[in-house]
Amino acid sequence: MTVLAACGGSADSGGGSGTTSAAVVDDAKAAVAKNREGTDRALPSSAPKPEAGKNIWVISCTEAAEGCSAPAAGAKEAADLIGWDLTVFDGKARPDIYANGIRSAIADNADGIILDVVDCVAAKSAIEEAKKAGIKIFAFYAFDCNDPLLKDPGEPLFDAELRYGGDMTYPEYVEKVQSRQAADYIVAQTEGKAKVIMFDDQDLLVGMHVNKGITDGLKDCAGCEIVKQVPFNIDDLLTGKLGGKGEAALTQAPQANVLVAPYDSSLTGGIAQSVVTSGRVDDILVTGNEGLSPNIDLIRDNKGQDYSTGNPARWVGWAAVDSMNRLLQGEPQVDQGIGHQTIDGKGPFPKETTFYDGNINTDGTPKQDYVANFKKIWDVS
Repeated sequence: MTVLAACGGSADSGGGSGTTSAAVVDDAKAAVAKNREGTDRALPSSAPKPEAGKNIWVISCTEAAEGCSAPAAGAKEAADLIGWDLTVFDGKARPDIYANGIRSAIADNADGIILDVVDCVAAKSAIEEAKKAGIKIFAFYAFDCNDPLLKDPGEPLFDAELRYGGDMTYPEYVEKVQSRQAADYIVAQTEGKAKVIMFDDQDLLVGMHVNKGITDGLKDCAGCEIVKQVPFNIDDLLTGKLGGKGEAALTQAPQANVLVAPYDSSLTGGIAQSVVTSGRVDDILVTGNEGLSPNIDLIRDNKGQDYSTGNPARWVGWAAVDSMNRLLQGEPQVDQGIGHQTIDGKGPFPKETTFYDGNINTDGTPKQDYVANFKKIWDVS
């Protein structure tokens, strides 16, 4: 697509009237080049031998969404390989059902519970009950009960979380690394002249952290401006109201040349179609975050999404099983090597999966074989 730089005034905010320095734009372009290659790191080199027979439950945020179901499927594959009894429970995107799943795991005398995109605050009481029952809690793509964006942060309840290396917390990683990738892309593609419609998730912490990270990442861009904030909640996503919100925002902010969605499912939930319907598909840059199968197609076919920050969908499930194994055996957590990669109209597009599942070469083949590595360090075949 071609991003047009002809921009008007602000709809929602001041600022953005300056000129972005060439250094800021050049730095953003350099970051984009690096992120296009991918930022995955070395895979774990050793692990404790898994003990067969463990009873593990995965509480999936919703099996109707690939961003939850693909990790759960990956965890099931890994668990079957090492002789664990793993139950995938469909949370159906409802906190009360998350709690039911956790309590079912307690009743089943589970050894461990893996929270698959389920925030602590969404099932706090049930998680507390699981901990009292001696069940280990591991989480990925989720935020603990002490998250700084909560109005009333409490004590952390997760026993362990997915590790990305270093001492950075998951909220910090989402804001300072993952979301900064999207911010750099926006600055680079618009030459520092971004006029942004920002879809602002009011319910899910991941959406809040992504938007905060992108907003912070645009602060050094003097010519960039958020011209329209579009608040939405999970009910808007589930009931198909995002398309209408997208149509209204595009009409109300004709000067916008960028639209930011906090995660890919919000785009397939109606926002992408609203861009196509508006007739502006070739003059507005639309960014997402995940790299799911339908979104890969949208990017490839120029159907209302131009970019996604790739997050591995299946690999993270395997990594969660490795992490749970370490947790159950009292071993320290390790960096799982998971990074991100830029996916846009230039590719790269995955060849071996329909969704993004770790850094890929220009021909679409994976740069690393995480399954083979887990088999090696677990000493299984």
